Amino acid sequence: MSDAAENKFFHTPVLLNEVLEYLFNDKLEKQIIVDGTLGGGGYSEAILKRLNENDLLIALDKDLEALEHSKKRLEKFGSKVKFFNNNFADIKTVLLQNGMKKITGLVLDLGLSSHQIENEDGFSYLKDTKLDMRAFKKDAKTAGDVLNSYSKEELMKMFEDYGETGNERRLADAIIEKRKVNKFKTTFDVVRLIEDEYRIDKKNMIKFLSKIFQALRIEVNNEMDNLKKVLNDSIDMVEEGGRIVMVSYHSLEDRIVKNFFKEMSATTKKTDNPFYDETVTPKIKILTKKSVVPAFEEIKNNSRARSAKLRCAERM
Repeated sequence: MSDAAENKFFHTPVLLNEVLEYLFNDKLEKQIIVDGTLGGGGYSEAILKRLNENDLLIALDKDLEALEHSKKRLEKFGSKVKFFNNNFADIKTVLLQNGMKKITGLVLDLGLSSHQIENEDGFSYLKDTKLDMRAFKKDAKTAGDVLNSYSKEELMKMFEDYGETGNERRLADAIIEKRKVNKFKTTFDVVRLIEDEYRIDKKNMIKFLSKIFQALRIEVNNEMDNLKKVLNDSIDMVEEGGRIVMVSYHSLEDRIVKNFFKEMSATTKKTDNPFYDETVTPKIKILTKKSVVPAFEEIKNNSRARSAKLRCAERM
């Protein structure tokens, strides 16, 4: 496999030019950038090409296979890049453990890589694999554990919050009845359950399964809590003038980023007194009034870019 084919196999970087445009503040002398979702190394390689000799890139990925792939791809940059097999929620801890208190830029691409979807257990309903879905193999809980052990209320909440499947009660009841007979072990166990329980056409079946697998993936990998944590930590990590760039792919993530930026950029805060708002100092300045989305040409060349939204803020 050629380098180009292998890199595309992992992940074609989405909104790459826009990420670079927003991530760098050229007024800052020394750049210390964190790519918290290294993946196939698309963003990191482009960032490294822009860094000077004394600058540094910190690259993290919880997926060890992706990390090893990108280490090889980026070895030509030598000491300008440091690699860590960690969840992006742990960026602040990683930095402190390595004697770094401040960074000038943080970028996260919150989408799944092509490699995960096509090659790792549990991520796709198109192949019969173990119900794993752990991006970080050190985590204990798998998708199978969720389906086989969660209560009805927990299942309903997960599918409502993370999948927006509709009629979550019926889905939870079907799962509980099925696991009384046979535990969920593979992705096709889920597919067969949906085929038996619901009489829907192929197009709507695909949409429904996508929502179910999305909800399971978010739950297994604790994605929403991790996103909230790294956003909160970014206020401490990013120095004045530094940039925070987030690329998200569904409304739940984008809403979290949007609301966080709005809260951190506010000049007033509500109080118990309905006639009085407290004046506060904003911590960030929003650089993207609206989310930045891919151009038609990019979507044409990379269909997975179609739902991407970029938001950026600058630390004050």
